[in-house]
Amino acid sequence: MVQYSGLPKWKDTVAKDRAIDRLLALRAGLSKHVTPNSKQDSFHLATWNIRDFGGHRLNPSPRLPESLLYIAEVISAFDLVAVQEVNENMAEFQSVMRLLGPRWDYLVTDQSGNMERLAFVFDTRKIRFRHVAGEVVLPATKGKAPIQFNRTPYLVAFQAGWFKFNLCTVHIYYGSARDTAPRKREIADIAAFFTARQKKDGESYILLGDFNILNPDDPTMNALLGGGFEVPAELRKPTALASANYYDQIALRTQNKLVEIRSAGAFPWQDYVLRDDAADYAAYQPLMPTETSTGKAAKTDIAAYRKWRTWQMSDHL
Repeated sequence: MVQYSGLPKWKDTVAKDRAIDRLLALRAGLSKHVTPNSKQDSFHLATWNIRDFGGHRLNPSPRLPESLLYIAEVISAFDLVAVQEVNENMAEFQSVMRLLGPRWDYLVTDQSGNMERLAFVFDTRKIRFRHVAGEVVLPATKGKAPIQFNRTPYLVAFQAGWFKFNLCTVHIYYGSARDTAPRKREIADIAAFFTARQKKDGESYILLGDFNILNPDDPTMNALLGGGFEVPAELRKPTALASANYYDQIALRTQNKLVEIRSAGAFPWQDYVLRDDAADYAAYQPLMPTETSTGKAAKTDIAAYRKWRTWQMSDHL
């Protein structure tokens, strides 16, 4: 639960009342989907691609202050969250961290492919940083050059209670819907690397993030599973907001079954904020930009609203 610090000074009472209403609904929804956790032998782990977080390269409309409140509320339901698509301008990200409060900390990379950063946000009451972190470039083998990913994966060592683990977040190259070979190659390379490493050091590895996997039977999913990682059945579900794609995954490879998944799933934030209904469409329609990033007039219909809200929250669950 967010203990808000640094709240905006609301001048718009309509927006203020709307934010209060939506936050209460969001909090109730999170309590249904994410069991409150005070146990010391477990922690809540999540991955979330927050679309173009701070960049505004594709959408001329910045996030509303209330959207940052909603993002912070979702993150606060977990103990450790991998965030993809943090952009070059970190002002929005820093605002969310202030909302989360002083008990929360973060680690973030420099920019790589598409000017994106990868981040870990964690509650220090439950999660400890073990002072090991690095971006992953695979070593050269048999005369071949080192493997550089389009967006460099980020590995950090954490500890929850007695459980020590290494967490690697990725945002796998997308390319095109037809040509998934580059995606498959990146997934296979990173999975094989950590499988070999785990066999040597005996530590636990969790690989998570936006893999751009289309479905459970796709070669991209087989590349992840073939690399020796386990993806619990509860997590093999669609995670894209507007499609049936299984982009986001959490995969485990642990020594001697030191950890298990108690429950899992995707949180449908759109059921509670920026909802797909006439009331929210009417409330936000005046706030939507009149032009797209290319200068073309935006269609002020429900389809335009659905696209606009992905830049307010995300196009991922």
